[in-house]
Amino acid sequence: MFGYVIPDKDNMLIKDFNVFQSFYCGLCKTLHKTGSEVTRLCTNYDVTFYSVLMHELTKTPVQFARKMCVYNGKKKVIVLPDELSLKMADLAVLLVYYNLKDDVADGKKLRAPLAWRLWARKRKAARNMPKIDAMMREQFGLLAKLEKENCDSIDRVADTFASLMRDITRVLIEEDESQKSAKSDQNIEGEIKVLSVEEKRDIDDFTYNLGRLVYLMDAVDDLEKDSKKGNYNPLIVNYGKCNEKADYLAKNADELSFLLKSTYNKMVGAYNHMDVKMYEGVLSNTIYLGIDMQIERLLKGDKKCQITRL
Repeated sequence: MFGYVIPDKDNMLIKDFNVFQSFYCGLCKTLHKTGSEVTRLCTNYDVTFYSVLMHELTKTPVQFARKMCVYNGKKKVIVLPDELSLKMADLAVLLVYYNLKDDVADGKKLRAPLAWRLWARKRKAARNMPKIDAMMREQFGLLAKLEKENCDSIDRVADTFASLMRDITRVLIEEDESQKSAKSDQNIEGEIKVLSVEEKRDIDDFTYNLGRLVYLMDAVDDLEKDSKKGNYNPLIVNYGKCNEKADYLAKNADELSFLLKSTYNKMVGAYNHMDVKMYEGVLSNTIYLGIDMQIERLLKGDKKCQITRL
């Protein structure tokens, strides 16, 4: 379920692209610093976007520095690790690990060795974020149960990842507010901003529909592959097997377009009410242009993430 939340590089201001790239490279550096070379494989655009989002929602400023990239031998500007960035690295590992375990359960046995290689780093992430690890075990476990039952409710299945994204965000915001409150009690200087009930409701709506959209986009993307391998896919349960993707998408165009675009519109509606200032350029480009571009590609049968190269 990765590769769907990406910016539209061609229509992105250079300054905003540089910020996104710095967050991406910073995530890669942090994953290596807190794990190993293998852990770098957990770097992805989706968690990078989420890191930008969480720094925005918690009003956490970042520091930039030039560091050597081991892959191209040049210095690149990165976001230096902060407390929130360390959490994003843990989150990336947990998401990749549980996604790999789900893939293995679906018959993709070749991914088992990578899950095994990530086990030690996953345990560390789980110790650092026990609430979020428990949420992932619960929701991915529920997803596996629904898949085994061949559940015909698209809403029920998509709710697993949607609820997960909403609840992870709630935990991170609560932890941030608690830490800032403790600093305030200790007379430590810093901006103390507690989100209002209305602001939290908008964030809930945004992250829930973002998670739901990612799940649905992944289901559309995997239609032909899941049909050939006999894997569970809620769209196949409802609309039948996909032999030729172009024909299938044309036949079910109205239903699939409604599923994706109605969820997308709810996500955008919530985002429009959110107080976004620090990283507005990165977030708005990804939400208004990048994700919409991905939806259009998927509905035409193109492969996902024809991709933003960093």
